[in-house]
Amino acid sequence: MRIEMVCPAAEDSAHLRSLAVATLASLTPDDVELSLRDDIVRRLDPATDLDYGADLAAITVSTKTALRAYELAAAYRQHGVKVVMGGIHPSAVPDEALEHCDAVVVGEAEGLWEQVVADARRGALQRLYRHSAWPDFSHPPRPKRDIFPSRGYMPVQTVQTSRGCPFVCDFCSVTPFMGRTVRRRDPEDVAREVATLGRGWVMFADDNIVGYGEASRALFRALRPVRRTWFGQASLQGIKDDETLRLMFASGCRSLFVGFESVSRGTLVACGKRQNDPRDYIDAVHRLHDHGISVWASFVFGFDEDTPDVFEATVEVARKAGVIMASFCILTPYPGTPLHTRLKQEGRLFEDRWWLHERRDGYPFFRPKGMSTEQLFEGWQQTWKSFYSGSSLLDRFRHAPRTSFFATMAFLPLNIFQRRLTAEKIIGGNRFFVRDSAAHTSAPRA
Repeated sequence: MRIEMVCPAAEDSAHLRSLAVATLASLTPDDVELSLRDDIVRRLDPATDLDYGADLAAITVSTKTALRAYELAAAYRQHGVKVVMGGIHPSAVPDEALEHCDAVVVGEAEGLWEQVVADARRGALQRLYRHSAWPDFSHPPRPKRDIFPSRGYMPVQTVQTSRGCPFVCDFCSVTPFMGRTVRRRDPEDVAREVATLGRGWVMFADDNIVGYGEASRALFRALRPVRRTWFGQASLQGIKDDETLRLMFASGCRSLFVGFESVSRGTLVACGKRQNDPRDYIDAVHRLHDHGISVWASFVFGFDEDTPDVFEATVEVARKAGVIMASFCILTPYPGTPLHTRLKQEGRLFEDRWWLHERRDGYPFFRPKGMSTEQLFEGWQQTWKSFYSGSSLLDRFRHAPRTSFFATMAFLPLNIFQRRLTAEKIIGGNRFFVRDSAAHTSAPRA
């Protein structure tokens, strides 16, 4: 039996190895012949790059790659190849996905993929596969990373230590996909996996690596002897404890991506992100920097409470806090989220299934309340332009923390890249800037 794993890509997909694909590979019986087609490394041509002799094509789909995934699925099915889809997007809209494939795995693959393979072997694929309860995650299968070619990716290995999120942010798709109960891996199991990885950085794909008290500290203690440099994502929950931050730095953490989301407390309460308080932002960033951990901040525009003055206020907070980098996003109504449901009910979506339509890059998919659509779009552009202006960049560099080698050495290269992204993609409209930039630094697929 031959199965082809497929990674579709959007124009801004990062050149990272798919942890989902590596996990599927580890769950596949040894007598199955596996191949990989990765749209991220090199854009696939359906006429020449797909294996139409495969018995099954398995496509991992996010919302931003859905349109491309459906295009690739159509090519396989036109040649008689059965297609199964999984991932966060088909899990949110399985009926839609089934319009484009033969089977959908809803939710996490462990405990389901084995049945998919067995059914495909005997020509009896079911339409839907789903769990009756959340799978145990204390000792998950070790991802089979040798399915990837040796070249064409960033020097980063992705590891996951937990699934689920206890918070109920109405714009986030994590809780509908993975549940509100946090399921954690055994810390020693995580450390053993990290110890097997090659050179380069480790990226923890958890939505919040630091917010769980003693459980987080136990993970950091287990990682410390491995001596690997890593970065991850975090909410503000948990970073007020100095002992936790000391352990995190000692375990190898040098940078965190932090979702601040808004500088308005009212906005945060309304969208369900009550754990954030803008009064704590500057102190939180300084605390992390004092412990040698750089902060990449993320902010979102377009909440119902936002008015045109939110853009300048956000830049001011980001600059005062001294974050190493910042990303500014327009609120996205992902399917399966309370936000998408509400905007649809209110008739404010331009398209219910916006992910199936090509749109101007960055342009809102809905009508905001506190400003016009054009004001939201132009304010978003101006925020990027202001934060990454030459004067801002130089001023932030002069005041950047010197508490870690990473912060000092990486500041200018990262911010210069972001300045180019602002000029060419955010303002200039080159949707493929990230992909084109990666093509200059990534070798073709081996």
